[in-house]
Amino acid sequence: MTMSTVSDGLAQRDRTALIERSRVLRQIAERHFHGLAPFLSPVQARQQAKRFTRLRPFAAGSGEQGVFLLELAAWTAEKGRSTALERYARQSGLSAASDEAAVLAGMQASIISMWTVQEEHPVAGWIVRDLANEGTAWVVDDSLGEYLAAGGSPCFLARLFSAEEGGFWMTCGTMYGLPEKLSTFGLGREGEKDAVLSGSPQHIASSRQSAYVSILYASVPPLD
Repeated sequence: MTMSTVSDGLAQRDRTALIERSRVLRQIAERHFHGLAPFLSPVQARQQAKRFTRLRPFAAGSGEQGVFLLELAAWTAEKGRSTALERYARQSGLSAASDEAAVLAGMQASIISMWTVQEEHPVAGWIVRDLANEGTAWVVDDSLGEYLAAGGSPCFLARLFSAEEGGFWMTCGTMYGLPEKLSTFGLGREGEKDAVLSGSPQHIASSRQSAYVSILYASVPPLD
């Protein structure tokens, strides 16, 4: 990673602008997420729920299950089917040059993995390392900041998206804490020919497959 060499004053202005930009984009993402509700398929949602509860039963009365299954139904689909997010996007009629369209495109190309906070970014946010694939991402996100400030594990499972080419990434959906010991090693096959690059088309494709995402979540080890 190339370190910033800008002056403290400019860095502070850049930091403020980046954080504010992140907040604006998050508000748009939240509107999109609420707007796609009519495009959720009850049949697909039930199928996904049955698969996931077989893989990892939830405790009785757990609100975690409902939240996760809603996100699973929104962002993923069975092979050959469209996601609720994709069906919503086809009906959106957004201007191609708008922030709303850029966020929606980013959400459709979101990636999911196990991450660990590697270091703070020199201007704003954090550099997170992908534990299941090969690569890192620059994240500027209030949700991640609040999670870490509350004592959340620096290792976590989350979905990320970017609304700007070459820009920062943001979280979308629920973050699940992972044991910190995972930060000392990679779960992927870094450097190997068949290693998946974080944010690549292959990573995006797997992140929208309900079977893959269900198995990924079901394999999350509990916190100590």
